[in-house]
Amino acid sequence: MPSGRRQPRKVYFDGEERAVIEVAAGMMGLRFGAYVASAAVRDARSLVARSSVAGDDTAPDGASAPVGLSVSEAQELLDDVRHLRRLLGNVAGNLNDVARHANSTGELAPESAAVLDYVRRTNDKLDTELMGLLRRLR
Repeated sequence: MPSGRRQPRKVYFDGEERAVIEVAAGMMGLRFGAYVASAAVRDARSLVARSSVAGDDTAPDGASAPVGLSVSEAQELLDDVRHLRRLLGNVAGNLNDVARHANSTGELAPESAAVLDYVRRTNDKLDTELMGLLRRLR
């Protein structure tokens, strides 16, 4: 296969396709174009690998075919992911405040224990929510 400089390609998506891709890209922490490129290459490699093994409907990495979502389901999922990312941003901000105080004074602030407890509880909540989102995709 030729390697070297990447070349741009123009691709068109309808509203439902774009919504599903935005959800998936958000879940992977990628921008839309980066996700499309990586997914296309991954799926192409999977298809080529499967073509030599008749009847195999999974990719070499064990992934199965993507789940179809309606536009409203994809939008709801995207909203959920955005909410979780905002929540995680809030936690990171609180944790940075604790670290900033500790670094400037050499001591933990009195509220540090409460912030760390909040971080742990939020992490547990994020884990639960993400598992719920994954179940919806299966």
